[in-house]
Amino acid sequence: MRRANLRIFVMFLGLIGIASAQADEKRSYQWQGADRTVILHTPEKLGTHPAPLVIALYGSDDNARAFQRAIEFDRVADQQKFIVAYPEAINGWWNYRRSTSPKLPLINGQPVDDVGFLNTMIDDLVARQLVDKNRIYVTGFSLGALMSFTLVCAIPEKITAIATIASPITDGQIENCKPGHPKPVMMIHGTSDPVLPYGGSVWQTTRFLSVPETLAYWQQTNHCKEQDEGNTLPHLHKNDQTKAIVINWTGCSAGTALRFYKIENGGHSWPRLATADDPELNLNTPSGGRNRDFDTPTEIWNFFKNDLNTQ
Repeated sequence: MRRANLRIFVMFLGLIGIASAQADEKRSYQWQGADRTVILHTPEKLGTHPAPLVIALYGSDDNARAFQRAIEFDRVADQQKFIVAYPEAINGWWNYRRSTSPKLPLINGQPVDDVGFLNTMIDDLVARQLVDKNRIYVTGFSLGALMSFTLVCAIPEKITAIATIASPITDGQIENCKPGHPKPVMMIHGTSDPVLPYGGSVWQTTRFLSVPETLAYWQQTNHCKEQDEGNTLPHLHKNDQTKAIVINWTGCSAGTALRFYKIENGGHSWPRLATADDPELNLNTPSGGRNRDFDTPTEIWNFFKNDLNTQ
């Protein structure tokens, strides 16, 4: 991969509608002749040592600021003292490779190199001693989940663990990932997802594996020996027609783990924790039911943090 001409512009944005004690920082990187931006959320009183980093990747036709507001990861970052990066895709679409979508954007006639952009961002944040190179995590929703799989395969030496929501892996990604790279992987997926179905699908020339096939791939890659029976989480919202079951694999290679949140009757959505005075009466989204039995950013960070403590 060629060396990029890196130009960094630093500016501060006032937060609008996000619970934070300080402004977020927006960084811009010159890559493929275009400015690529990322919103960087750094908790107050973080200290002087490099911090863990969570890279949060949104789904198609979204944007970094809206995704930041929606997933509430900053709240957990402020409590647990880690940095969250919200990169911006070109035209709201990540190039996770092997994609034949007509939405795939081009820069100067060439497919967007999102791996190169995100790799450059990581290198910059590590070089500035803002983040710990041994604690770099990636999470993504839908298309962002696909990009998470691509990243952990393309630059495994830099990604510590991933957590994906609402997407299986594709056969092309697995082909590009050979030989496999053992990594801690957490997945969340609804059994009634109409967008990226639990049972797999074919779109144009891309085959999306089923969720069980995706988990079997990571089980084999991580050399996990056994799967537990699963633990059903307490049901917290009377109008929630879904059920969350947490499944763990044991006997995996040292430094790896595999965990799956199976959302029975769940749609293509980001689970949110119900509260005692929850005003949301209709839990169905345009893409199916939303589970309300756990707080997704908390569960993701606990997975990342617990994995770190075992290494």
